Amino acid sequence: MVFVGVHGEWGRIDATQADLGCRQDRESIYKTKPPAPLTCYECDWRLHLVHKTHGAYELWFLRHAANAPHCEARLAGEGMAHHLLKLDLAHHARAAGWSAEYEVASPDGSWRADVMATSPDGTRRIALEAQMAAISLTDIKARTDRYAAAGVEVCWFTDRKTVPWLDTVPSVQIARPEGGGPVQITAGAARFEPEWCHDRADCSWSSWGVEGALPCGGHGKWSAVEPFPLDRFVAAICANTTRPHRLRVPSWEKGDTWRWTTRRYFELEEEQVRASAWREQVSERLAAVQRRQQEAREAAEREHMAAIEALLQRQKALVKPVVEFVFHEAGAYPAVGRDGIPEFAMGVPVYVRGKPYAVICPVASRVPALRDALAPLILFAATERERSRIAAQASPGQRVEVLAVELSPTSPVPAQREQGGLTIKQAVNRMFGLDRM
Repeated sequence: MVFVGVHGEWGRIDATQADLGCRQDRESIYKTKPPAPLTCYECDWRLHLVHKTHGAYELWFLRHAANAPHCEARLAGEGMAHHLLKLDLAHHARAAGWSAEYEVASPDGSWRADVMATSPDGTRRIALEAQMAAISLTDIKARTDRYAAAGVEVCWFTDRKTVPWLDTVPSVQIARPEGGGPVQITAGAARFEPEWCHDRADCSWSSWGVEGALPCGGHGKWSAVEPFPLDRFVAAICANTTRPHRLRVPSWEKGDTWRWTTRRYFELEEEQVRASAWREQVSERLAAVQRRQQEAREAAEREHMAAIEALLQRQKALVKPVVEFVFHEAGAYPAVGRDGIPEFAMGVPVYVRGKPYAVICPVASRVPALRDALAPLILFAATERERSRIAAQASPGQRVEVLAVELSPTSPVPAQREQGGLTIKQAVNRMFGLDRM
C-alpha cells in the first residue's frame, strides 16, 4: 500500500486527504469504470484506490495492480503499523496548522521523506520518518546528515523495542496502548533535573588533589519523561517549543546523547555547564597555588635539612680543636656530648669535671631563650660569620670563640651519621623537641 500516486490529468494525489490534495473527489476515482488513470510515481504501474476500516482508522490508500514489478515505493509502504504511523504523523502535523505530504523526495533523489511537514510560511520543513524496519547506525546517520545538508529538520519515529540508534540521531520511540487510545511517546524526550549544594560557594563533593572549598558545579542530571501523546509531541516540534538537543551533561552510562527537550531544560543544563566550567577554573587555579606552596615547603625543607647537615658538620669538625682548646685552658681533659641538645641551644655541650664548660656551635636563634643559662659558658663557632650571629643573641660581653676549621662543601643530606650518630630526621625531631613527645 502507498498513499501517493500520479493521476493522468490532476498530477500528484494524496489518498489520505478527502480532496486528494488537489481539490478533487475520492469518489471520482474509487471503483470507477473504466479505472481512473492512476500510476505509481516510482514504477509507473497502475494503481487503484482502496478503502478499509482498521480499528478507529478509516483507511484510504493506493494499491498496485496485479503483477506489479519490484518497486521501492511499494516496499517502503508495506506494513500496517508503518502505514498507520504515517497517517498519524501527517494528521497531527496538519492539526498543528502545517501542511503534510507523503513520500516527498529531494530533486536529486538523495532522500525521500515518509511525511514532509511544512510550516504555513514555508520557512521550516520537518521530515517525519516512520522507521519501523531495522536500519544500521551508519545508514541512519547518513540519511540524517543528508536532510541537514538540505536544510530539512528530521525526527525518526520507531516502535521497535531495541533501538541502538535512538541516542545518536533526533528520534523518539512510540507505542500503541494495548487497550486502545492515542499513540504514546515512550522514549527519546527528556527533562533536566537540577541539583545544587545548599551553599553554592562550598561544594560538598570533594575534588581530587585540591584542598579547600570549591564552588558547586551542579549535580543535576537528565531523566526520561513519562509517556505522553504523540499528537502533543508533533504539535510541540512544529511550534518549535521542543527541539533536538545533544546533551552536554552526560549520564553515567552513556556519552553523546540526543534528546528532545524544551528551552527551559536546556537553560537549566546550560547553567550547570557554566557552573562546572567555573568550578574547573577555580580548581585549576587553587591546585596551581597549592602546588607552588608545596614546592616552596619542599624547598624550605631541603634548605632546612641542608642547614642542619652543615651544623652537624661544623660541630663534628670542632670537637677535636675544642677539646684541645679547653684542655689547655682548664688544665683538665673535657668530656664532649655526643649530639646537640635543646638545653644547650642545639649545640654540643662540653663538660669539665662534670660541669658544663662550653657549647660547640649553638643555634643562634635558640640562644635568647637560654641566655641566662648559657651566659657562664664559652660558645664556640666555626666561622667568623657564625660567631657574629651567636654573639648578637648571647649575653652582652659573653665569650664567643672562633676555631677555624676546614669544612667540606655541603653534600646531599645523608640518611645516617657516621659511627651510629643521629640521622638528620632524628636531629630535626630533637631540635624541635619531638623526640620527647
